[in-house]
Amino acid sequence: MSLNILELVKDQISSNLTQQAANYLGESESAIGKALGGLMPAILGSTVEKATNPAGAQGIMDLISKLDLQQLSDITGMFSGGTQNVNGLLQSGGGIVDGILGNKSNLLIDFISKYAGLKSGSSSSLLKMAAPLLMGFIGKQIQGKGVSGLTSLLMGQKEHISKQLPAGLGNIMGLSNLGNLSDGLSTATSGSTSWLKWAIPLVLGAGLVYFLSTKGCENKVVETTTDAMNTAVETTKELADSTGAMANDVVNYFQKTLSTGFALVNASPDGIESQLITFIDDSAKKVDKTTWFNFDRLLFDTGKATLQPSSKEQLVNIAEILKAYPSVKIKIGGYTDNVGDAKANLKLSTDRAFNVMNELIALGIDKTRLAAEGYGQEFPVGDNTTEEGRQQNRRIAVRVTAK
Repeated sequence: MSLNILELVKDQISSNLTQQAANYLGESESAIGKALGGLMPAILGSTVEKATNPAGAQGIMDLISKLDLQQLSDITGMFSGGTQNVNGLLQSGGGIVDGILGNKSNLLIDFISKYAGLKSGSSSSLLKMAAPLLMGFIGKQIQGKGVSGLTSLLMGQKEHISKQLPAGLGNIMGLSNLGNLSDGLSTATSGSTSWLKWAIPLVLGAGLVYFLSTKGCENKVVETTTDAMNTAVETTKELADSTGAMANDVVNYFQKTLSTGFALVNASPDGIESQLITFIDDSAKKVDKTTWFNFDRLLFDTGKATLQPSSKEQLVNIAEILKAYPSVKIKIGGYTDNVGDAKANLKLSTDRAFNVMNELIALGIDKTRLAAEGYGQEFPVGDNTTEEGRQQNRRIAVRVTAK
C-alpha cells in the first residue's frame, strides 16, 4: 500500500489551522474545512498529472526547492506572525498554483466557491495557502531522493486522489486519467450517490437510442428531444436535487453529442464548446469582431508557447466541432497579462495562438478555415493589479469569422 499523502496532510491540518484560516478570510470553519477537502486532492491530482513527463517532474522539483520546508512545518505560526507572514505565504502559493495548475486554477476556484459556499476571493486565497502546504509535505517526503523519488511517490497517489475528489471535479480539472473516478463520485457525498450506479447507464442507453434514430442529421448538435432521453435527463435531474447538484455534470456531459457521432469529452456546461455551438446554431447571432470565447482547459509551460499534453482533450473537442460545422471559420487570439516586457508578451501571445492553430490543423482542420493573432497585454478582461485578474488575462480565445 502506497503512502497516502492526502491522509497524512489531513492529519496536519489541525482544527486550530482551520479556525485561523477562517478568521483571516472571514469565512466559517465548516466551509473552510470542506473547501480544503476539495482543494487538496485537486492540487495533488494536477501535480501527479504534471509529473507524468520528465520536464514536468523537474518543474515540480524546482518549485519545491524554493520552499522553506522548516517554516511550512509551522504554518499555524505564520498566521500568528501577522499580515506580512501570511502575505509571504500567499505569494509563495501563487507561484506554485501558476506552476502546477496554470489557467485551470480559475476552474478550481469557481468549483470550490460553489462546492463549499465561499467567496471567490476566499477560495483563491485558500488555494494559495493549501498549495505550499501540500508541496512542503511532498518536499519533506522526498528529501535526498531526487526526481525518481518524487515520481515514485506521486504515481502511487492516483487511487487515493480518485477516492477523495469531490464529484464532478475530476472531469472539470481533466483528471479522469488518474483512475476510476466513479469511486470518488460515490464517496464524495457521504454515501448518498448510489443512484449513479444505474443513472449513468440509463442516460448512456437513452443517448445511444436517440443517436441511432437521428444518425442522418448533419451539421447540428443532436438535440435531446426523444421521450427516452428526456425521461433519463429528467430522472437524473430529480435525483440530483436529493443527492447534490454535482449530478448535473453527468447530464450536461452526455448531452453534447455532435451530428458526426462524436461525444464531446469532459465539456463543461458553460465552457467554450457549448458557447461555440450555441453561437453557431443561433441564426440570430451574427458574426462580428467582438464576440470571443475563451478556452478553459488549455495549459502552456510557464513563460513558453509549448502546450501541455492535457490540452489535447479540449483541442480535439474544438476540432470535432469544426468538422461537424464545415462552413465555420475561426480566428484564434492569444493574450497575456501586463507583467514583463510588452514586446515579449506580444511575441508569447502570438506564438501560443499559432501553436493552437497548428494543433487544430494537425487534427484535420483545413488551414484555410483558421487564422491566428497575438494581442499581448491588450484587451484585458480582468484587473491586472490582482493575481485573479492577471490569470483571467492570460488566455487563448476563439472568434467565429464565418458560419
